Amino acid sequence: MRPHRRLIRVHPPQELPMHPLIPWSVAGLLGCLPMLPAQGAPAALALDGVRVVDVERGQSGTPRCVRIEDGVIVRIARPGARACRRDAVVVPSAGRYLLPGLIDMHAHLSLGPLVVRQDGDAIVMEALPDDAIAEHNAARLVGFGVTTIRNPAGDLAAAARYEARRSDGALVGPESFDAGPVLNDSDVPGLATAVRTADDVRRVVAGQVEAGADWIKLYTGLSPDLLQAGIDAAHAHGRPAVAHLEDVAWTDALAMGLDGLVHLMPVSPDLLPETDAEAYRASRRPGTYPFFEWWERFDPDGPEADRLVAAFDRHRPVFDATLVAFHAAFVQDQPGSAYLQDAERHAHPALLANWQSFFTFALGWAPEDFARARAVWPKIQRMAARLYASAARMTLGTDMSNPWIAPGISLHREMALLAEAGVPNARILRAGTADAADALGAGERLGRVALGHEADLLVLDGDPLVDLSQAREPRAVVLDGRYLDRDALAALRGEE
Repeated sequence: MRPHRRLIRVHPPQELPMHPLIPWSVAGLLGCLPMLPAQGAPAALALDGVRVVDVERGQSGTPRCVRIEDGVIVRIARPGARACRRDAVVVPSAGRYLLPGLIDMHAHLSLGPLVVRQDGDAIVMEALPDDAIAEHNAARLVGFGVTTIRNPAGDLAAAARYEARRSDGALVGPESFDAGPVLNDSDVPGLATAVRTADDVRRVVAGQVEAGADWIKLYTGLSPDLLQAGIDAAHAHGRPAVAHLEDVAWTDALAMGLDGLVHLMPVSPDLLPETDAEAYRASRRPGTYPFFEWWERFDPDGPEADRLVAAFDRHRPVFDATLVAFHAAFVQDQPGSAYLQDAERHAHPALLANWQSFFTFALGWAPEDFARARAVWPKIQRMAARLYASAARMTLGTDMSNPWIAPGISLHREMALLAEAGVPNARILRAGTADAADALGAGERLGRVALGHEADLLVLDGDPLVDLSQAREPRAVVLDGRYLDRDALAALRGEE
């Protein structure tokens, strides 16, 4: 059993607004990274002259000296202050900006390739965990400034192995908050566990909690009754319940007490006008065609959208849109797509081969399907802007390790897509730091540049409130108090 090490709020606090691997051995990589000692009494670190980015107020302050000891921020003082610099490794940081480390709330850390095979008369799908993929992903996440993740579905034994190696200093990677396999109506080893009755739900949830699950994830095949059973079972164990839903309307699930939703694809017929709902039910195709067919019938400024926004304001779910996962699918047919290039540079080779061979979110789409998908993209952008302006606990997520979603770089693409949709930079940065930390129940130690908080930080050349792309290539990352300079980050990203 992995010890449960965190306190996670089930309900939102009302005071809040709103195998080829890398081309070097891990031992060699750790030996070459310029970081503060991980064992014994770490040296103090002082970032002198840096401007702290206040993600909650949406402003950058005057130059300060930030002192870090034992991986914790212990002093924020005037530049050059003796008490800040004394006996510390001093990094001159005039002209730099200090941002909390980024949090990807939808990163399948250890997910292996999707395999479809014949087993007698049955077709079996599986996506077994792969520790080498987890290690590869972890390095690149940190290389792009992602210091914390939520792993929203996966093997909990693999999660425990990763955490043990990370804690021992055997690998460089983000802290991970983990869910076990999703609860669904069918088994996919490594990814989903089938449940048929409420007793099944309670048994599986209890087992996942015993194995160290921080969240419980519920999936599209559950009936309303089993969805309610999953929510209740999660809450009985003090865990939040998050769901990926299709037929069950988001508004109905939130009224049941669901704590979080994922993916800006609320494709339930019950969220469409009545006449459109019947036509949609009659004409929808199996597969991922609803990614655009549903949106063709939905008005992001209509009364149904108003009802959805009102539910977000009232219930304040934790939410990540994962725009990047859908946009990657919508442009997959275009040669030279940035997502294809990202995958070739940064995805683990086994996953890349899986995506190139058959597994994509646009499986079976014809040219006219891609055209229809791109035609509805402005509607998705508009709905994203409306939801990110709501009082819900909005976060950032990518669906990393699913097709064309490469580690680390995809979070920056998600941020750029939200900005293109009209979400203000300050809101995006808050969603990816302080609000995500609060959603994880870790806001007292993560997500802010503040006294007593853990030193997971990005040192940037420019102000990300003005230019989000500044966060994409940090000058340095401070991970658990250890300073990783630009060369170290390039090595983690696998760049020569």
